[in-house]
Amino acid sequence: MKAFIDDFKVIRVESYDYIYQISIDGYELKYKETRNNMQFFISNKELKLHEVSHISINHQVYPLEIGVVTLRKEFNKKFQYDGPLGAIYHKTHTDFYVFSPVAKEIILVVDDNHYPMTFESPIWKSTVQGDLEGKLYYYLVKLVDTYKKANDPYTIASNHLGSIIVDMNKLYEPKYDYVELKKYTDAVIYEGHIRDMSITLDVESKGLFLGITEHSNKLGKSVLQYIKDLGITHLQLLPIFDFYGVDDFKKDELYNWGYNPMQYFAIEGWYSKDPSNPYLRMNEFRTLVDEAHKLNLGIIMDVVYNHVYERALFPYDDFVPGYFFRHDKNYQPTHSCFLENDVETTNYMVRRLIIDSLVHFVKVYKVDGFRFDLMGLLDVETMNLIEKELRKINPNVILYGEGWNMDVHLPLNLRSNMNNQHLMNSIGHFNDFYRNTFKGQLHTKELGYATGATNLTDNAKKGIIGSPHMFSSPIKSINYVECHDNMTLYDTLQLNYQDKKTMRIYQDFANHLIAISQGVPFYHAGQEIYRTKYGEENSYNCKDDINQIIWYDYTSVEVLKDLLSIRKKYDIYRLDYYDKDKVKIKNRKTLIIYELIDKDFVLTHYIKNNFSKSRINKKGKVIFSSQNYKENHDTIIIDKPGVYIIKRKRD
Repeated sequence: MKAFIDDFKVIRVESYDYIYQISIDGYELKYKETRNNMQFFISNKELKLHEVSHISINHQVYPLEIGVVTLRKEFNKKFQYDGPLGAIYHKTHTDFYVFSPVAKEIILVVDDNHYPMTFESPIWKSTVQGDLEGKLYYYLVKLVDTYKKANDPYTIASNHLGSIIVDMNKLYEPKYDYVELKKYTDAVIYEGHIRDMSITLDVESKGLFLGITEHSNKLGKSVLQYIKDLGITHLQLLPIFDFYGVDDFKKDELYNWGYNPMQYFAIEGWYSKDPSNPYLRMNEFRTLVDEAHKLNLGIIMDVVYNHVYERALFPYDDFVPGYFFRHDKNYQPTHSCFLENDVETTNYMVRRLIIDSLVHFVKVYKVDGFRFDLMGLLDVETMNLIEKELRKINPNVILYGEGWNMDVHLPLNLRSNMNNQHLMNSIGHFNDFYRNTFKGQLHTKELGYATGATNLTDNAKKGIIGSPHMFSSPIKSINYVECHDNMTLYDTLQLNYQDKKTMRIYQDFANHLIAISQGVPFYHAGQEIYRTKYGEENSYNCKDDINQIIWYDYTSVEVLKDLLSIRKKYDIYRLDYYDKDKVKIKNRKTLIIYELIDKDFVLTHYIKNNFSKSRINKKGKVIFSSQNYKENHDTIIIDKPGVYIIKRKRD
């Protein structure tokens, strides 16, 4: 026989036995109904969730467990708290706050010393005197009869042992501020994994945070300097908050992208020289961001708020069972992210934790933006509140994510997907229409426009002008053909071509299309040097031999650099609105002709995706060509896929 609290006045008993006596001290219970083996009873008054722990049934005492009461709308509405949370350090004392309206008792443990906490609905708090800097702490949470050890969901510093109390004033002091970004379309984003970018280089901190800041003789500069020199404005890092799936000390044993959230405020130790030192990992990431800002290069964090690694390993259920996770109308866990631990972003304190962690990274580490993993599983209100709160701190913050239209237990108008882009004015979306149009379809081996398809010209024109059929502004279109997910573009090209020269021409073509398209250009690290993962489609836990970037000095780098400098020079590439008078596109035979019309000049782009000969009347100056071309008087002859740009004075 088991008993649960299902609402503020509702008790559920799971038993087929006839119940002739039922009581809770201080309350009167009356029978309501029976459904299968579940018998429901109503209390004469609201149950004090932090007190009631046992129930008498047929004169035998049973534990009274937390049922679906935490999943009720009334629970979410009643228990909202805006005060401090976590461990707040002072030299003479430390204050501790943790949210749990349902715990019967919580004991704070600091350095093996036990301190009872006081309940002030809906939180538990305690103040411990003395200088606790560097001390390990955790909580013992009693929901019914037993105590369970639980880490602080608001842990901001940790080592291999657990949550550590730190003095934030002792952190490295940044010298540089956030990068300026007037509009999203001024950004050019480069996505990289911390380990991948330096593990093959001759730097001291190979595979670590500082590895991408250190000078490499092999590269001729640091990774950060290389990225900046390429013409990139923002480096997007795969997750750097604390995650599962790696060994912090035996760094070569396991590999992971980082989409296994462990702690949402703490920094990952796998990327630190000394994971036992909580200050070091924080300072290393702070230094990385500061070194990037020194180069006027922004840092974007890839964040994962749609799920956690394993529900049983994430501490929130130990404090408020069920509340953190999304459930269907039958109170069953949903699994839209295929892990049965979808995060319930509409709940007030869950939403608060998400926003608090983002604010933490913007304030403490001066992060310039965030990319949201499976953003379509989050809700619109949360995304808009995120933008509102972060812009108070950094008006230049950039926010975007995977706005896939996934099946999620939210009303259609609350889903943060591309169908609802008009409800989120300043949130960008990965444009899968753009990717599929230009890269092709992986599983069917279908070519894309940028890889030689002959039937995608109309879609290509839409993508080049910023996908106005999908978005209300070009700032919302993150234009890409390759990211950490799925095969690299080079590997998909190998499905249809054997000749390396042809494959590289097509890869250059795709890279150049991204640079000239309206919207926000996005490149995967190594995409400009034909990065391969040897056909591996999902390399999230593969070793270095698959994921490492081997840096080559290809001429493709200089050509892309030239084109990105042209994009930066001419504002007409970076419109934050759709304008048919300034942006015109048409096709003539096998060419797409894309015109950008400014008040004094016209940039005409001749876009070609095949190896046939095409003749172009030269009216003006050729300022860029993806491939070599021939001139014959006033005619240009092109016979390779690419982008060819002619600038002329406006008539």
